[in-house]
Amino acid sequence: MNQEIKERIFAAADELHAASPNGEFPNVEAVRQLSRAGMNNVVEAMKEWRAKQRKQVQAVREPLPAELHGVLQTAGQSLWETAQQLANESLEAARAAFEAEKTDLTELSAQQSAAFEAQTGELEAAQARIVELEAQAAAAIEQQHKQAGELAELRTQHEDSQRRATLAEQKAQETEHRAAELRAELDRAHQDADRLRQERDEAKARRDQADVRAEEAEGERDDALRQLAAGNAELAGLRAKMTAEAEQHAEQRKRAAEEVHRSAERMTKAESERDKARDAAATAREDAAKLRGELEAVKTQNAALLAALKPAAQSKRPPKA
Repeated sequence: MNQEIKERIFAAADELHAASPNGEFPNVEAVRQLSRAGMNNVVEAMKEWRAKQRKQVQAVREPLPAELHGVLQTAGQSLWETAQQLANESLEAARAAFEAEKTDLTELSAQQSAAFEAQTGELEAAQARIVELEAQAAAAIEQQHKQAGELAELRTQHEDSQRRATLAEQKAQETEHRAAELRAELDRAHQDADRLRQERDEAKARRDQADVRAEEAEGERDDALRQLAAGNAELAGLRAKMTAEAEQHAEQRKRAAEEVHRSAERMTKAESERDKARDAAATAREDAAKLRGELEAVKTQNAALLAALKPAAQSKRPPKA
């Protein structure tokens, strides 16, 4: 046991013992409550405290007896009897101390049992309170979960409401935009109607003008038919004339074709003669080139001969006088 705890228990026991009007030893529960110590520590410390208190009482109660003073004064035979009496008294005192200690232990045990029973009651009450608090906590948690579910549902409903409000606002904007488009289309339709009415009036005016022009065209058509009849007669005469001229032109084309054929034959013959002349010219050029080569060879030989003859001629000349 910690010394500080023991001293605190002793101090609490001394305080309670001093406050007792009858000088009774304090019980374990009172010391435990005052010292704020554990039950086992209080019981163990109170045994030691009671033993100390009992020793102090025995030290006070066992001074040299008055009978012993008489025996010492008288001396003699009564010394042994007095010693036996003192021994018996000491034995009785020891027996009384043992009985007192036994009583103390019994009292401490009873107090400890009572304290344990009190603690057991407090523990049972605390456990019952814990069970009650746990039930309340479980109910609170369940209520919290329920509220959380309701809150989540409310949040979902709120979000749905916001989405529906947003969609409604979008639809309202779309409806307003569509209404504006419809108003614009209606304005354009009115404009188109006005334009169509104007075009109808203009078409009616053009139709009236066309009727007038149709009447004029009918007159012009009659004139054209008369002119066409005259033109057809003139065309028949021209067609007969053109037929005669076509026959003449066909004869001329025939003669021209024959002339072209003869010209083509002459051209073919001339081209053949030209090719032959080209071949002959090529042959002549080859012969001329060959002759030029031979001529160059002869010139080279002649030059070599002249070069060889010049030293001989110079050696045969007579010397000058």
